[in-house]
Amino acid sequence: MSRFKNLTYREDFDLAMEYLSKAETEHAPHFNMVAAPQQLRDLMYWAYMPRSEERSRYLNEFVDKSWAVPDGEAEVLLAKDHLNAIRYINRYLREANQKLKDGGYLVVAFDTAMKRRLQFYIKYRRFWANIFYSFDFIWHRVFPKLLLTRRFYYFCTKRERRVLPRPEVLGRLYYCGFEVVAEQYIHDRYCVIARKVQEPNEEQRHYGLIVKLKRIGKDGKLIWVYKFRTMYAYSEYLQTYVYDNNNLQVGGKFRDDYRITDWGRWLRKTWLDELPMFINIFKGHMRLVGVRPLSEQYFELYDPEVRERRIKYKPGMLPPFYADMPETLQEIQESEMRYFEAYDKHPFRTNWRYFWKIVGNMVFHHKRSQ
Repeated sequence: MSRFKNLTYREDFDLAMEYLSKAETEHAPHFNMVAAPQQLRDLMYWAYMPRSEERSRYLNEFVDKSWAVPDGEAEVLLAKDHLNAIRYINRYLREANQKLKDGGYLVVAFDTAMKRRLQFYIKYRRFWANIFYSFDFIWHRVFPKLLLTRRFYYFCTKRERRVLPRPEVLGRLYYCGFEVVAEQYIHDRYCVIARKVQEPNEEQRHYGLIVKLKRIGKDGKLIWVYKFRTMYAYSEYLQTYVYDNNNLQVGGKFRDDYRITDWGRWLRKTWLDELPMFINIFKGHMRLVGVRPLSEQYFELYDPEVRERRIKYKPGMLPPFYADMPETLQEIQESEMRYFEAYDKHPFRTNWRYFWKIVGNMVFHHKRSQ
């Protein structure tokens, strides 16, 4: 958030866009275009060219030709429009997935939420920018996603111009069967190159305040863990992407996890995002004290011995992590194994002791989820 404040209060738009292009692609993957198909190299060559009628004509012809190929045979597709103007984005990405052959490439472009915010702070003084941006946020970010307001929003806007955070677009691509191989700004629009790696996901998605996250429970069964939303929509599909490009920080979390919203960071610091987990406790899938429920991707980072031991117990809402405060993944595993050893000998006494140590660290030492 601090680096974005430095960005938004600049006066020169071109200078701000240069800063933004570096900030948003800091952890983005880079693609070796030399090994790319000739068709993709030609497309990107023209995409980089200065805006002109010749450039527009080439890109429009490329779109028409690429989408005219029979299903399952296209090597490279260029999106027909920027994603902000497409109402049913997932449906559109599914059609692209069906059109492409395995390993084929899809090129999309869109205006990011950070660019939208920048435009307000470049145009208005800070006081008015805060006010205007707040209303714009509600109109273009909240209304299109709520069941009660989305029809009204699209009726008023006619041609859709909703604002799209970068993590949401990347998550939608992974959800629809793509792998992101390259990202960067071309001129003033964010461009993503994605490769088809599988069929689209069939899980139903929603934008509610409470989210359901698939986690590993007792006996290795998958359970749905309830939490207040702290990340952008579809961020849960970026676990592998973020791990490959960001790595882990001290404490086993992802470093510079831009999937978390500003509101979400506050919820995590106050621990309020964990409250819906009581639903899991009432359902019998979790208990109050125990190791944290892990995603399948994070679970695979653990040593086999620890994974085998973990699935013998229900996960907990208050993990031993906040009692010991380990700093590395190896130390986290050692902390959990110590908890298991103590729990096997004295279950109630162990959870009672861990409960008060965890609460003490949270209240008096301000240990929070990041």
